[in-house]
Amino acid sequence: MVTGAANGIGRAIVDRFLADGYSVAGVDLAEDDLGAMATELDADRFHPVVADISNRAEVSAAVHVAVERFGRLDVLAANAAIADADPFLEIEDRSWLRIIDVNVNGAFYCIQEAARAMTRTGGGAIVVTSSTNSWFVESNLAHYNASKGAVIALMRSAALDLAGFNIRVNAVEPSMVKTRAAFITKDPDGAADYLKRVPLGRFAEPAEVAAAVAFLASEQAAYITGQTLVLDGGLTLGIELPLPQSALPGSARAEGLDGA
Repeated sequence: MVTGAANGIGRAIVDRFLADGYSVAGVDLAEDDLGAMATELDADRFHPVVADISNRAEVSAAVHVAVERFGRLDVLAANAAIADADPFLEIEDRSWLRIIDVNVNGAFYCIQEAARAMTRTGGGAIVVTSSTNSWFVESNLAHYNASKGAVIALMRSAALDLAGFNIRVNAVEPSMVKTRAAFITKDPDGAADYLKRVPLGRFAEPAEVAAAVAFLASEQAAYITGQTLVLDGGLTLGIELPLPQSALPGSARAEGLDGA
């Protein structure tokens, strides 16, 4: 089961899971986009489910549909999320609550309802899409940053509590990915400025995030749980500094000990 399946990273995860041989229930609010996917993909292996993950009843129903359609639930990619941008002093309650409702409550509902299904069939794997914003925060995104930090704590808690049921829970943390929500990637000037801080010099592709999700969901990651996999092109490694024009005080070069 993949949430946020109709676009961006979610769509890439669906495509990757199908390529890896899974049958997939794709969950999204975008009914038209899901319908278009259903016409493109193998109807025997892809089943669209329209649901709002911020509504527990709809999440529970979506899990039930997935199990009814395919017989069991082995993997959940809890990917769906929303974002907004506001200066900190101008964030309204409705914006804050909406992001928390979808990104945190929605992730909790999805993880819990999927785990309940997995306990009946011997376990499974859950991969949550978080973000480097969970700890490497960006301005004007306090509500989004906070939600992604909460998702990591939730993931780790679930991993600890569900390990006894043979359910692994991990997360991916992308930085900027080429999706419709990543507005900076479509701004020529903003993109060029942002990429100056990315050692690999480019934005991530949705398929690259999907590959990381697929790894964490696979048997290759059978002994990995409660972990985060960062996909940021080196963005958060550190700060590049210019080389000093002269030797620094106390250094070998400054003391003439460099063999010159």
